[in-house]
Amino acid sequence: MQTKTESNLRRSAEYRKIDNAITRNRAKLRNNPDRQARSELIDTLQGLEKEMRQTPVYDAKHQTKLGYVRYADDFVILVNGTEEEAKDMKNKVEVHLKAMGLQLSLEKTRITNWNKPITFLGYHIHGELRIRGVQTRAILTIPKEKERLIRRELLKTSSYHHILEADAMLTMSAKMRGWCNYYKYANSPQAVFSRLSQKTWWFFAHFLARNRRSSIKSLLVWAKTTGKYKVVRKGNDRRLTFTIQNGKREMYLDLFPPKTAEIRAVSNKENWTVDLKPVNPMNWMQGRSAATRLTALARSEGTCERCGENPAEHVHHKNRMKTKRTMLAKVRSDTDQREQAIALCKECHLEVHHGNFNG
Repeated sequence: MQTKTESNLRRSAEYRKIDNAITRNRAKLRNNPDRQARSELIDTLQGLEKEMRQTPVYDAKHQTKLGYVRYADDFVILVNGTEEEAKDMKNKVEVHLKAMGLQLSLEKTRITNWNKPITFLGYHIHGELRIRGVQTRAILTIPKEKERLIRRELLKTSSYHHILEADAMLTMSAKMRGWCNYYKYANSPQAVFSRLSQKTWWFFAHFLARNRRSSIKSLLVWAKTTGKYKVVRKGNDRRLTFTIQNGKREMYLDLFPPKTAEIRAVSNKENWTVDLKPVNPMNWMQGRSAATRLTALARSEGTCERCGENPAEHVHHKNRMKTKRTMLAKVRSDTDQREQAIALCKECHLEVHHGNFNG
């Protein structure tokens, strides 16, 4: 990294001249009470600042800068320099890896220009010239195909006709939240997040309207009347979204995208506690829907319904799914399960299954 002194020494004479003129005129503006003179100084400053934005800061380019990103055995080296410098860096990496008994993959390794985006870990990376000067900065963008893929996933979930509302809501919320959390390190991702949030709303609204055999307009009138469509707060944000009441717990369709973050702010040690077990939208086909689980846990109020002492962590389904041959039978069985399933602690659940959950 260059120091402040090195940066100042590299500034061009033309840029330095304009910068000094701006400093002098700002000093005059602060100490001049005359209105006419102040107006003239402001006009002069605006002209100088416009000229400054169009003038390169440096006469010469700074020495080569390197950026390095690695995930498992994949890595990318960003070289702010010439093609020869990039090739030299590639040769040095090959030598270093060879000493470790490793080698670069010829199919995956290539040298390209900043103008051509590369795909790394689902992001597009390309270079962009800074506003002032001759340095290039790395830009992370979200590929269009990735946005299309998540839309297809959300549409697929909302197209299941027999899936329960709670399962659809939890699944779509988890998918959108996980996708946005992964891409929150991109440059200006909020426009994409906003589009995805709107699509998620419409997919879920069509899902509810199809199940109720009504129009979107009639659905919203019913949902507002019953309190299933209202303003929900999350932190300092608030949005109109769909909600479901399950016992004392209220669930809502998560349309709150995360704040934009910087990749450099990610530490090596993180405690990931959200979405470690993604919701499987097909569990309802085996009579293991999220609605059944949430209903049983809400009814038990967090205490094992067998021993009455330990906290409830598991849900035991009394109806055996192996005897259900058709999908319709499994769906109907899941409806019954919501009243018959019981919340158990781990010990009691093992005892009920004779020591083996697979038995």
